[in-house]
Amino acid sequence: MDRDDKVLGILTECDAMLEGHFKYTSGKHGKLYFEKIKVARRPDLVMELGRMTAELMEDIKDSFDVVCAPAFGAIVFGFATAHAMGKPFAFLQRDADGVMGIRSGYKDVVKNARILLIEDVVTTGGSVRETIEVLRRFNASIEMVGLLVDRTDGKLELPAPYRALLTVKAESWNTDECPMCKEGIELTKPGSSGKKS
Repeated sequence: MDRDDKVLGILTECDAMLEGHFKYTSGKHGKLYFEKIKVARRPDLVMELGRMTAELMEDIKDSFDVVCAPAFGAIVFGFATAHAMGKPFAFLQRDADGVMGIRSGYKDVVKNARILLIEDVVTTGGSVRETIEVLRRFNASIEMVGLLVDRTDGKLELPAPYRALLTVKAESWNTDECPMCKEGIELTKPGSSGKKS
């Protein structure tokens, strides 16, 4: 079984891959939604995804010092990856105003560090870019970004190199261009990253 099939199998087993009419964190609409937080109900599978990510980064493991992840969904995957690689872990989270920052108690861990940044599911990359900006304010260098799912079919543009466990082509549209809105299909907004829209 190849890596894509294995990741899809894990997501399917956890009911973490949904089809319908969804509003993403980016504000765009699409037919495919990854409710990745459902995987957290299965620590064994989270640890397996962490092991797979560590394996994906094996050739560059000496080029970074710390594994980081933004709250909430990516924390468990980042932690599992750090555990599999024997690296320190730090996380970021949004404040009451929705602004991303380094979690209190972790600033000294990321300052001047070489970072492997872990994110769960990426549609536009906006949250990843925001997280990178925050880390760079602490003079951290982002050596690599590891994604659970790249929804852009490999067309994602980030200010750092990235690798994904699973790459899919999942179209998304602005509200005024969404074919499902035009058909009157009910919109669902599952999950929340705490990001103000």
